[in-house]
Amino acid sequence: MEATALRQARMEFKTTPDMKHLLSKAAALNGLDLTSFVLGPAIEKARKVLYEHTSIMLSLQGQEALVQMLTHPAPPTPAMKELMAMPDLPWRNEDD
Repeated sequence: MEATALRQARMEFKTTPDMKHLLSKAAALNGLDLTSFVLGPAIEKARKVLYEHTSIMLSLQGQEALVQMLTHPAPPTPAMKELMAMPDLPWRNEDD
């Protein structure tokens, strides 16, 4: 973690004195300050959660089905043909 980033964004939370003492003691034994000790695992967990929610995992059977669909696509349905025949929407000029 970058130290300057930590000073620019502040987080506060309440805990009991016993919990704070426990966390502070464990942090000191690991040679970390309390903030690094608490935030390290929280950031690791946040990255894991974000990865799990932004990744698609397929079983071997799912991978094979995906490859089959991509290499042998189904013919377009009448509804798809109708949609593709519709005129394009006009582009909005960002300067307007």
